[in-house]
Amino acid sequence: MISIVVPAYNEEDVMARFLDACMKDIHLDQPFEVVVVNDGSMDATQEIVRSFQERYSQVRLVDHEVNRGLGKALETGFAAAKGDIVVTMDSDLTHPPMMIKDLVEGMKGVDFCIASRYVKGGGMEDVPAWRVVISRAANLFFDLILWTNIQDLSAGFKAYRAEHIKQVVIKASGFECQMEIMLYFIKNHLKHREIPLVLKNRQFGTSKFRFVKMGLKYVRSLGRFLVYRWS
Repeated sequence: MISIVVPAYNEEDVMARFLDACMKDIHLDQPFEVVVVNDGSMDATQEIVRSFQERYSQVRLVDHEVNRGLGKALETGFAAAKGDIVVTMDSDLTHPPMMIKDLVEGMKGVDFCIASRYVKGGGMEDVPAWRVVISRAANLFFDLILWTNIQDLSAGFKAYRAEHIKQVVIKASGFECQMEIMLYFIKNHLKHREIPLVLKNRQFGTSKFRFVKMGLKYVRSLGRFLVYRWS
């Protein structure tokens, strides 16, 4: 089975579209589940997921009573996942559900597969130029100081072997948790593959990513990341 873990916080504007796309566009040769972790949403996200859960056996809902952040939402989703391969993705339709099949096929012979903006064929579409520059520069910086051969360290659309991802202890609450997860896999010399993703800017709802706030979190976490990587 393939488990698709989807953190969601106040995503009522896009959740129905996202789940519709999952049911329409996920074509796998084995069973799958879509585990939506409702991270303390204060809108209709929970009700929308419940309505799909009643219609589709593949949809599962896991709730946080209060907002705990992306890191803890992922951790909850990993614990709830029943599959041998766990895929993580956003619910804002910037990650196309039809590409899950490519990620799963990319898992042959490796421990994790990344849908990468920074390998040949990847990129970003309709994303402001300043965001592209900052994202690329940050990835190059972390790749250098952490000494990795991963092009897209901050990617959120990935597939993992469940036996490994369930061992990761996530301390970060925000988007920097993606780096923390990657460090675990790098530290343990696990094999990876990157396949190209053209990331499109979100069309519905409001992004939860705030560059200044997240930049400060990355800076505060940098020392911990370096100690973990090189200890």
